[in-house]
Amino acid sequence: MKKIYSFFAAVGMAASFMAQTTVASDNFSYTGALNANGWVSHSGTAGQLTANGSTANLAAGNSEDVNLAFSTVYTIAPGVVNKADYSATINVPNGTGLTTTGDYFLMLGGTAGASVTFFYGRLYIKGSATGYTLGVLNNSGGTATPAYGTEIPYGTPANITVTYTIDNSVTPATNAATLQINSQPLLTNATGTSAAATQLASVAIREAGNASSGTGNISIDNLVVRTYSSTLAVSDVSKAKGNLVKNTFVTNEEITFGAQAKDVKVYNMFGQVVKTASVKENESLNVSELQKGSYIVTGTVNNQPVSQKILKD
Repeated sequence: MKKIYSFFAAVGMAASFMAQTTVASDNFSYTGALNANGWVSHSGTAGQLTANGSTANLAAGNSEDVNLAFSTVYTIAPGVVNKADYSATINVPNGTGLTTTGDYFLMLGGTAGASVTFFYGRLYIKGSATGYTLGVLNNSGGTATPAYGTEIPYGTPANITVTYTIDNSVTPATNAATLQINSQPLLTNATGTSAAATQLASVAIREAGNASSGTGNISIDNLVVRTYSSTLAVSDVSKAKGNLVKNTFVTNEEITFGAQAKDVKVYNMFGQVVKTASVKENESLNVSELQKGSYIVTGTVNNQPVSQKILKD
């Protein structure tokens, strides 16, 4: 018979496990206006942002802003860590129309559709005679100063990942953005003091400034947005009034629970949910169909999120 062993972490240690979901993507393989291909214009002159079959293209002097709605709105949960990120390939052919002081052109939106006004995880750009520089800002408010990387020569693509994290597990809560550009050192920014997002619903592209000082000519490709399920801490046994998983050694292919738990989920190490249930104290869940390996069982006990790692041997 197969066995299930619990390797419950020491009391007070956190289990950082986040399930990933792709909520928006576009490789711009079509031609024509973005707002005719799933995007919605929410500001400026509609129809200016276009794709050429391989990239989306911002043009110096244009003014359109568009957004692409998430497949599922990401609601920021209290008491835990919330995270979303987006990745893309950015290229800038020249410095025409590019600001020398910085402006943002790609970001996450708090809403979707015809009216989007709150933005997070903003990707900034500025230029010089020889190249462009990318930066990141968590949100707005106060003396919001983006964190910038090192200059990239014009015509050289930059693979970027912007991550926006809201940590509601600490008091006061924090929100910060990071930017990874190729192999440059990771940039972190939390200078914006506006309220953190309560939800994320879209990714947005923005053409800003004017023909001589703005976001210039930028191409965007391979855009992917991901959200992550809230981090659940491995709870103290006394706080959860008993282990989520009661048995540490099972010979009958079942997990037995030590407390009544709602929204029970079993995740594999790829972040995929492989089993769901709601259970009562001392009730068992059959897992005979699961492969050998490590899993994380999560649930809500007495209104407190708890999680426990298990190993099916």
